[in-house]
Amino acid sequence: MNDVERRLKQIKIENIVWIIYFFLIGLCLYANVYEKKYFCFNDLIAKEKYRKITITIFVIAVLIYSYFLVDNYVDFKNLKPCDTQKKKRLSELSLLASGLILISGLVFLYIAIVDEELDIKVAFN
Repeated sequence: MNDVERRLKQIKIENIVWIIYFFLIGLCLYANVYEKKYFCFNDLIAKEKYRKITITIFVIAVLIYSYFLVDNYVDFKNLKPCDTQKKKRLSELSLLASGLILISGLVFLYIAIVDEELDIKVAFN
C-alpha cells in the first residue's frame, strides 16, 4: 500500500472514530443523568448504572487510543532514512503523545472500575 492509499485509509478510520466520539459524548450525557440521580436521591441503582456506563465509555476510549498508538507506531517504523529530521522528530513526538493518551485512558478506566463510592470525578475528555 502506498503512502496516499495508507493516508486515505487512516482518514476513513478517523471519520469512524469521530462518529464513535459523538456516541461517547451522548453516553456521557446519559451517564450524568444517573450520577445526578444518585447524588440527589441516593439511588444506588442509578449509581451502579452510572458506574457501568462510565466503565464502558473508558473501555471504548482505551480501544480507540490503542488503535492510534499502533497506527503512530507503524508510521514511525515506516520512516525512511531519507525522511527529513523534522518528519522523524514529529513522528517520535506523535508516538509519544499517543502513548501518553493511552496511559491517561487506562488510568481513568482504572479509577472508574475501582472507585465504587464515586469519590473521584472522572470525565471523558
